[in-house]
Amino acid sequence: MRALFAKGAHESSVLRRLDARTKLGITALTAVLAVCTGGVVAQGVLFVVTLGYVLLLRRPALLACLYALMAVMLLAALGCTALLSQFMPALSGFSVKALVIPFLRGASMMNVVMALALTTRVEDLLSTLERLRLPYAVFLPAAVMLRFIPTFAADIRQVWETLRIRGWPMGPKMLTRHPLLSARLLLIPVLFRALKSSESLGIAAELKGLGTAERTVPASFRTLTSLDARILAGAVTTTLCVTLAEVFLHDLFMAGAVVMMP
Repeated sequence: MRALFAKGAHESSVLRRLDARTKLGITALTAVLAVCTGGVVAQGVLFVVTLGYVLLLRRPALLACLYALMAVMLLAALGCTALLSQFMPALSGFSVKALVIPFLRGASMMNVVMALALTTRVEDLLSTLERLRLPYAVFLPAAVMLRFIPTFAADIRQVWETLRIRGWPMGPKMLTRHPLLSARLLLIPVLFRALKSSESLGIAAELKGLGTAERTVPASFRTLTSLDARILAGAVTTTLCVTLAEVFLHDLFMAGAVVMMP
């Protein structure tokens, strides 16, 4: 189970050669920029850069599924808002900022978190967080959440393949024509698999020495390479570009762009 994170990315992905400190720094910087900027151009620049970053995973099918899921969630939110607008007329209009900015923020964070989760081993992540002198209550939940992402993806793939072996024609046609049946077939097994995986993660954390005075897994100390330096330089350049776009182009695509709900 130690290599579960590393199996999430293609073997030749350059992200696997990045230090965990570099990927954590990029994730934290993206979170700050996503929260502190509110312009469409600034968020667009951040999204484009993080998209190029996550494409280094060389997992286009996985990314396509994730973006399709985000689009479905956005459409569901719009549908719920349209329903509420029938009873609350104040919710009948949406600006570009209210529609686009949350999607870009979520997509940018998803890009960097997936790159971190699928290319970083647990012991590297824990040793990096411990070296930052973070409280135990902070770095342990963060490590477990990131550890759960590839485990959950593997559970979904296993349930999907099991249903196909048992004769269910799982695919886009099945999901479109029988959404309720597909949801029942997928969600219940995935729920129980997620509960089992969470229990396994807890046991694995205890075996690794979390919560004790001394770690059972020795921390590995690595020096930053030239690849880390280039990625960090790109992160600094991106921060400068996003900041300039936020200062000088904040109101671009904002004025008068209102979407009326039916």
